Amino acid sequence: MTDDSTAPDQPCSERLDADQVSDWLSRHPDFFEGREALLASMQIAHPQTGGAVSLVERLIATLRARTEQAEGQYQALLNAARHHDQQAGAMRALTLSLLQAESSDALAQTLTAELGERFGVAHLALWRQLSNGEWPQPPTYALDVETDQWLASTLDSACEVLTLDRTMAERLLPGTLLSEGRCTVVRLALGERHGYLVLAHPDRTGLPWVMAPDNMTWLGEVASRLLLRYSS
Repeated sequence: MTDDSTAPDQPCSERLDADQVSDWLSRHPDFFEGREALLASMQIAHPQTGGAVSLVERLIATLRARTEQAEGQYQALLNAARHHDQQAGAMRALTLSLLQAESSDALAQTLTAELGERFGVAHLALWRQLSNGEWPQPPTYALDVETDQWLASTLDSACEVLTLDRTMAERLLPGTLLSEGRCTVVRLALGERHGYLVLAHPDRTGLPWVMAPDNMTWLGEVASRLLLRYSS
């Protein structure tokens, strides 16, 4: 007696789905060896035109798309690296310019000029506790007890980005025309005294590279050491 289940026209009791076929082919990568005619006869929809193309043509199109994507990612990484190098170079130039300043006032003026020219930062304030007989000139301002306590209560860390409104802008940057934006405040360690460096920008959504906390921390350390040198 013949087993009807082996007859070629007998429908399978179980149907294979796409995932099962894909899994089986991934475990049998040599399946198409010797079956070149099958490969040549397979027709697949083109990813762009929708028309039927051979499997080889579809593979070529897929590889070309992946190559273009990889080239785009490489170019984006290359552009980012170039931009970072430019910004790092600008920071090095700023640091060298600060090292040439011969007084605390010259330091503040150099900060103002260099930050505006190299990074587009036009709003700056340097708050610090002054020695007897010192007369600050903007952007340097005398750090009184009230302002010191307000800043200490406002900041959660030694360097922080804050959102500005008109009231805060006028308090942190006297005489400023800013009515909104963001600022970065870094605390300066000046021996027995201390101070704060404030950089502000009118954009609420982004910040100039130099105003990122890591960069501001570095800038604050350089400024602190130079101010200590002038006071010694």
